Amino acid sequence: WAPDCELPQRGYWFVPTVFTQVAQSHRIAREEIFGPVLSVLTFRTPDEAVEKANNTPYGLSAGVWTEKGSRILWMAERLRAGVIWANTFNKFDPASPFGGYKESGFGREGGRHGLEAYLNV
Repeated sequence: WAPDCELPQRGYWFVPTVFTQVAQSHRIAREEIFGPVLSVLTFRTPDEAVEKANNTPYGLSAGVWTEKGSRILWMAERLRAGVIWANTFNKFDPASPFGGYKESGFGREGGRHGLEAYLNV
């Protein structure tokens, strides 16, 4: 699904799009896509959600929405992502390191961990 909207004439732009009926075998479910896109995959159990989320060579970030704090902790232990947000997304603490997992980046940015590569102590 994509809304009708005008795009700039210059540059490379993509209409904000939601991809539905996505299967784990689809390329859009396996590769990192940057832009205003969302792939929707369904799951029946938390175990299945974790399995699908980890079934990719990437792991930049993840978000968990639930009313149960214990479920957030359970999933955070199992998800293979550089950052895992709970009931929010894209919120950063500048004192905390940020970085990907697997093929989603090397090293860390932000916080003490991100500065260590530039320091001689």
